[in-house]
Amino acid sequence: MSSGGIPIQSKVKRVTIPVLQGMKKREEVISALSIYDAQYARLFDEAGGDLIIVGDSAAMAVQGRKDTRPMTMGEMIGFCSSVRRGTERVFVVGDMPLGSYEISDQEAVRNALRFMQEVEPACDAVKVETNMAYVSRIKAIADSCLVVAHIGLNPNKAAMLGGYRTQGKTKESYEELSRVIEAVQGAGACMVLIESVTEEITQRLKGKVDIPVLGIAAGRNLDGQLVISYDLLGLYQWPGNPPVHFEQYRTQRQGMTIGEATLDAFKWYVRSVKDRSFPDDKHVHHLPECEFKHILEANDTESV
Repeated sequence: MSSGGIPIQSKVKRVTIPVLQGMKKREEVISALSIYDAQYARLFDEAGGDLIIVGDSAAMAVQGRKDTRPMTMGEMIGFCSSVRRGTERVFVVGDMPLGSYEISDQEAVRNALRFMQEVEPACDAVKVETNMAYVSRIKAIADSCLVVAHIGLNPNKAAMLGGYRTQGKTKESYEELSRVIEAVQGAGACMVLIESVTEEITQRLKGKVDIPVLGIAAGRNLDGQLVISYDLLGLYQWPGNPPVHFEQYRTQRQGMTIGEATLDAFKWYVRSVKDRSFPDDKHVHHLPECEFKHILEANDTESV
């Protein structure tokens, strides 16, 4: 941490995959936010942030839609272009929306390259919600550009699977996630994002790969942490009880502008991720010890 309270990482001229891999090796936690516009991107850059995922969560956070499924490629290109105008230093990942990669490997590559050709400066990578059915998409895209594999809870598929449910609670879930994370690394993914998986299982998954592993609602001791900026700032109103995995920032001084308060919030988030005070235990989904032991015993027995 620098004397001014901004992480040393913010002095890097541009965050690249080698920079992120170096952070993993040094065990310096990658701070990531989902951001959708130039001004928030600029403030996160100034706060010392490392990585932005321009998520299709913009459908809910910005556009007021009920879920992420209506988001289009054209809209995602627009959001990514806005973010890129706010920062050329932070590593920017464009999220591939529903319908942009499911049809075929060729369609997936075509849409992935739009994030490189139509966004200026180009996105650094794209993100694909992945299970075993889409590993070939990861391989095809990885031959053309950097790709982040998003495993665990896939928000675009959640409605088809009965809602937003924490993964990694059964032996079958653990085995499936293990197959997926190993397969996407083999297919050429540059990073993995794990969403809404119990901390105990996430830790086992992290140990199976060499690439950086980021988490959202996936526990502590990962290579990076992701939060949606609108959750951090308290801008998004969740229906019913909000999820437990994020912390809302509370202003600490009077007389500040909205911009100054947002910058303070982003600095607080980056600092909390870097010093590992966030996430705390209250932000974590746990697997009961007896169930975790049963899963490991069953897995060890089958591997003999």
